[in-house]
Amino acid sequence: MADSQSIIGRGAIFKGKISNASTIEINGRVEADIKSEKVTVGKNANLEGSIASELVVISGNYQGKIKADSVWLTDTSVITGEINYKSLQMDRGAALNCKIIHNWDEKKFKNKKNINSDSESGEEKK
Repeated sequence: MADSQSIIGRGAIFKGKISNASTIEINGRVEADIKSEKVTVGKNANLEGSIASELVVISGNYQGKIKADSVWLTDTSVITGEINYKSLQMDRGAALNCKIIHNWDEKKFKNKKNINSDSESGEEKK
């Protein structure tokens, strides 16, 4: 699986679209929309564009819209834009100027409500 990791090195400038990379590590300047299982934005990196990923770790500058299951913002991260997440970890020092939206599963949430109300009325046994 080592060949499924893509790295954009420090000093490199990339513009375009990135998809089908299971893991991508960005250390340079990137303007792209990214679809990947894991995206890592290094301390000295600059990323502008959308991210759709399972896991996003940001240590550098990011501007755009993230849609991810898990987002980890380290102490050196600077975020502008929007974060849609299920799980968010933010280290002390992370700088955010963005909209943050928690995406839980609407169907599961509604079903839990219905199950709870059904079980309350159905538990009256004598």
